[in-house]
Amino acid sequence: MGKLHYSDRSWGNIAKLANDTKAKATALFKYAEDNNIEVLIYETIRTKAQQEANVASGASQTMKSYHLVGQALDFVPTKGSATKWDEYGRADIKKFIAKAKALGFEWGGDWTSFVDKPHLQNNYNGYGTDTFGNTVSKPQSTPQKPSTGGSIVDYLNSKKIDSSMANRKKLAAKYGVLNYTGTAAQNTALLNKLKAGASTSKPVQSGYKGTSLVDYLKSIKKASDYSSRSKYATQYGIKDYKGSTSQNLQLLKKMRGF
Repeated sequence: MGKLHYSDRSWGNIAKLANDTKAKATALFKYAEDNNIEVLIYETIRTKAQQEANVASGASQTMKSYHLVGQALDFVPTKGSATKWDEYGRADIKKFIAKAKALGFEWGGDWTSFVDKPHLQNNYNGYGTDTFGNTVSKPQSTPQKPSTGGSIVDYLNSKKIDSSMANRKKLAAKYGVLNYTGTAAQNTALLNKLKAGASTSKPVQSGYKGTSLVDYLKSIKKASDYSSRSKYATQYGIKDYKGSTSQNLQLLKKMRGF
């Protein structure tokens, strides 16, 4: 078995997984080492706070992430110490993905509505069914409160919508409530817009399923130059837009409504 540049870091992250997922991930990474397939498993289990931040940024679209219950891992192809985010189509990486599927993982690169190439998840017997030791990892539930009409949190809970600060910031950006910090006035404005359904940024879908912001904009017949993208970024609450890969992906997800 050959040691890869990121073997220690990857093994450390694998150790955090739930039992069945850990066993499958162990077999998968041993396969990578044995065949000199250079990858980094850079994230496995995730806290609720981390997931809220990912949802708020657009990096994820759900608070029911398999990372929260230790049933998912994220990986990136590497070459020595360099991460290669554009090399998921590499021949050896295709073999790595095929091995993952054979072990029972589902690959996010096969998804159509939200392509997530780094993501591998172990569905096992369903969400939260894998165990840590002898304890089933159950997803956290948010208690539902009846809507009183005046509270943004109660209103969101009554609609079974995530009412966390992170998600309210995302909603505020979508509905045109600028620089949201959770003040009473902002909450009232957001509540009124939500009840009226007055989103200023309705998602536009197209036949394009890729991850290029420019190609997506062209597919919906919108201007794709840097100046226009900067305006869209401001509209969707993305600050200090520089046109980076992460910002473009975040903007793409927001424009699609994810």
